[in-house]
Amino acid sequence: MVDNDAPWWSTWDLSYTANDFGAIYGGGSVQEAFYTTLQTWWPTYVAEVNRKLGAEILEVPVEYRFRPDYRTLPREASAAILVTVPGTAGRPETYQAGVRAQWTVDVIIFVYGTQDWQETQALTYAYAACLRALILQQRDLGGFAQNTVWESEKYLEGEHSGTRTTGVANLNFTVSLGNVTDVYGGPPEPQFTPPGNPTGPTTLPLVTQPEVATVDLTIIKEPLT
Repeated sequence: MVDNDAPWWSTWDLSYTANDFGAIYGGGSVQEAFYTTLQTWWPTYVAEVNRKLGAEILEVPVEYRFRPDYRTLPREASAAILVTVPGTAGRPETYQAGVRAQWTVDVIIFVYGTQDWQETQALTYAYAACLRALILQQRDLGGFAQNTVWESEKYLEGEHSGTRTTGVANLNFTVSLGNVTDVYGGPPEPQFTPPGNPTGPTTLPLVTQPEVATVDLTIIKEPLT
């Protein structure tokens, strides 16, 4: 079922274009693949952690994408997740028709804890470990990525009051994509398309290029001299 109220950037197929231009992936593609993976698998991992702890300690985050300063603190202890993609890591590599690239991903878990700072700290550690395991065990991000590598993890003390403490966990990953751009996509060269088809800049849809269905080869043997 399509959620008509969902923003456009959360319902696309992760590629900005297709067809003659080929798939084009960017930071938004990586971000959405991360969010989709987290939202799909988080209940499974939280349930397993809680079984180990023997109680409903961790909760499934009900909020994603929102920074903590844009909202009031919830009544109960819970967590919110924010995923950002600052840019690429290293130098992209061109292989034949494609470009392989790696993207850095920062995941921040905001933990709205209790009055006891040590309890909030324990919650922060647990949520971070749960998210790390989830991503590393689903490292293709639903078939989107070649690989996801965990780079680092750190914990910070958030804002606190006399009745509430908060914690922050920051996890860093590197996501590898096998082909972010087809370097031979776009309008074809004049010699590779029938006359009249657009071969230069145009705002019109490109004409679908014919595909070879069958190939007949004739091999002629020649005597060696």
